[in-house]
Amino acid sequence: MIRVNLLPVEERIPEPKITVQVPRAKIWVTVIAALAVLAPIAGVHLMQRVKIASIRADIQAAEVEHRRLKPQIDRIEQLMAQREQLNQRLSVIQSLTRQRFFTVSLMDELAALVPNYLWFTEVGEVHRGKVEIVGRTFSNLMVAELMRRMEESEMFDDVAIVLSEKVQDRKAGPDGPPVLEFTVSATVKP
Repeated sequence: MIRVNLLPVEERIPEPKITVQVPRAKIWVTVIAALAVLAPIAGVHLMQRVKIASIRADIQAAEVEHRRLKPQIDRIEQLMAQREQLNQRLSVIQSLTRQRFFTVSLMDELAALVPNYLWFTEVGEVHRGKVEIVGRTFSNLMVAELMRRMEESEMFDDVAIVLSEKVQDRKAGPDGPPVLEFTVSATVKP
């Protein structure tokens, strides 16, 4: 239905008008910018809280698992300590065994290298791995032969003569033949 108001304009009752006040554009821009900054920050904050909660749950689960496995872990650590002690004991025994057989093999090798008419009066270890051999013979050629044999041996290295001198044989008396006293040093290969 159509209504027509025929009253003059002065007598007419004004129709109520609905007015909406729109804030200025400056306020809208500020609100939108604030929302644009705060929304991602809030999203990141929420994601971090979720991650923290997840990590805390993982930590609690790991602590429960650790408590459950604690007796086995302690037993393994105890066994490892015992194993280490046994390994130390074994290494000491192996070292002693090597040294015991080393001296025997050294003397055996020297006995095999001695030429005729040459005698050892003393064999000793001067430094670790270095031996010194003192002996007697009638000729420098025998000393040279001993040194040559020692150099060819796989057990000795750096063979050198330290001393070689003619002395009177005290055992044969004052008229005994002169003998050659010598000292030879060498490095023993392990």
